[in-house]
Amino acid sequence: MNNGAKNGVRNGHTTIKDIANIVGVSTATVSLVLSKNSRISDETSRKVFEAVNNNSYRPSAAARSLVLNKTGNISLIVPQLSRVFLQPFFALSINGVYDACIEKGYRVQIDVAGEEFVRTRKYLRLFQERVVDGMLYIGSTFSDTYLNELPDEGYPFIFSGSYLKESKLSFVTGDNVSGGRMAVKHLLSVGRKKIAHIAGDFKVASAFDRFKGYKEALEESGIEFNPALAVSCDFTEEGAFIAAQKVLAHNPDAVFAGNDIMAAGVMKALKEAGRKVPEDVSVCGMDDIPSAALMKPALTTVRYRIYEMAHLAAKKLVDMIEGKITKKVGEVLPVELVIRESCGGKRESGITSQWSGS
Repeated sequence: MNNGAKNGVRNGHTTIKDIANIVGVSTATVSLVLSKNSRISDETSRKVFEAVNNNSYRPSAAARSLVLNKTGNISLIVPQLSRVFLQPFFALSINGVYDACIEKGYRVQIDVAGEEFVRTRKYLRLFQERVVDGMLYIGSTFSDTYLNELPDEGYPFIFSGSYLKESKLSFVTGDNVSGGRMAVKHLLSVGRKKIAHIAGDFKVASAFDRFKGYKEALEESGIEFNPALAVSCDFTEEGAFIAAQKVLAHNPDAVFAGNDIMAAGVMKALKEAGRKVPEDVSVCGMDDIPSAALMKPALTTVRYRIYEMAHLAAKKLVDMIEGKITKKVGEVLPVELVIRESCGGKRESGITSQWSGS
């Protein structure tokens, strides 16, 4: 009597070692059979699968990772910012990444790109110690050049919403240059001539490219760029409020804010200065976060598909991990002008971008 055992395995959880003992082979051989390695003979493979079926063997997550040489984990990197999880861009991005990874059967862990992360080269150790299969970064800057080690090592990595100049690293982003041009051209179309720009940190790709689009639109319209009308800040409402106070000393008739949160700071500064939106000064933002339509007046903005961008980046990363993509990914999603009340004038919305490169 075997006390309820099947082929010598007692009731309970069957392990890979149990299967190896039943067949009379090593655990390494069982792993190779389960991974369908062609080095193992047909007869041995048959015996292993027969033992697996007869004993209801189900590999644990750890065992599956050994067999498949994958952990099933993805590292989602965010910058070391005190308010990162309160900002709509990060909230929408993280949601997109999580949804895509769940659909693909991967787990997500969050890692912060702080001083220790860089100093200890944790971005490499996570791969070398088989903690993660791939890495996705939201909120990176142009100074994150240390990450250029990753493609040389063959580790799957992708940026969402940013990129590194002259890098082998993959990215999915939105058309920020066209977005800046689109915003300024709309402001020009409603009769504005003296257009200021409250930009984000120029070390961030999106801020750099939106500013580039702003300048291009002015140049194409024959308007000379005035450095006094362009101020950079930290992507926050408070920072934009202070920056707008500086710009208002030069009496602009319109402001293009680097994102919608900053546009809220601009409108607050205009209200305190006694200037009405859009009667005295038109305001246009960028991103089209959910609160943009609820602002007073409702904010005209450029829709930047944050959730879709992060969702696509995560899907691309999984394809890289699984060997379905072997080349650099460089995808740029179109943006769209969304016209509401904050600019005044009338014009059809739904203008989309055509990206021509960064």
